[in-house]
Amino acid sequence: MRWDVDDRPATAYTRAYIAAMWLNRDKQAFEGARRTLATARKKQRAGDRAPTLLTRLATRVTSSAADGFTVWTARPRRRPPVARVIYLHGGGYVHPLTADYWRLVRALVAAPAEVIVPAYPLAPAATVDDVLPRLVDLVADAIRRDPGRATILMGDSAGGALALVVAQELRDPSQPPAAVVALCPWLDATLGDEAVRDLEAADPMLAETGLRAAGRWWARPRSPEDRRVSPLNGDLRGLPPLEVYVGDRDILRPGVDALARLADREGADLRVREVPAMFHVWMTRAIPEGRRTRLELAELVRSYAGS
Repeated sequence: MRWDVDDRPATAYTRAYIAAMWLNRDKQAFEGARRTLATARKKQRAGDRAPTLLTRLATRVTSSAADGFTVWTARPRRRPPVARVIYLHGGGYVHPLTADYWRLVRALVAAPAEVIVPAYPLAPAATVDDVLPRLVDLVADAIRRDPGRATILMGDSAGGALALVVAQELRDPSQPPAAVVALCPWLDATLGDEAVRDLEAADPMLAETGLRAAGRWWARPRSPEDRRVSPLNGDLRGLPPLEVYVGDRDILRPGVDALARLADREGADLRVREVPAMFHVWMTRAIPEGRRTRLELAELVRSYAGS
């Protein structure tokens, strides 16, 4: 297990960006079950954000239907991809794709990689039992179609947990993913660690009350503690390398600490990259630190492709 810390202070631009998040009360979206549900339903009515114009200009974008939901695929326009990234977006299992995700997709395509982005069904209408088998099938089919190309499971927040759960469900030694990359993952849906409460005062984006409710909606009729919802309660043995990014202004940080302890006990191949000055899923945002991390992620994809 390896833990690296990038302790560079936030840039002035990013400090102003974080201050604006507090002024805009971004974390209201997850304050309380009722507000969380109302916000989620409003966002779901608006729908998933299709690839932006810049994404369509910079990459070759196609879409398809897979078991009842849309799957977007972005590929390099000129170079053949050296890897495949299957990206599972976050949003607490209740928020759809936003424009910010396509900024990260463009960086990954530049690796160069093929990036597959499923717009999977969301809670409370859908649950983990509805969605997980379909995602496992999608990943397994992608690997089978082109086993010679490295496949990397990547996701942020709830999607980071989903990526780890999908890897736990696959466990096919003949066709494993090359790696799992989890960006600020939500590894414990119960947010049961006492440190979560202390961190909420520093987190400009997430609130524990609404997140816990979203975890219950996604899990039902299972418990939020079920390993399919809280992969901390699963088994890391036999998994591909795990790469995790996390900041310190994030109530999901204690779950990463717990993951490191679990990986140490089970001998899992885990590397954590901690950026103390950063907030939840900063790598999707239009800030200098976000761009820096996107470049690191593209380099990480290249490394697993052997390029």
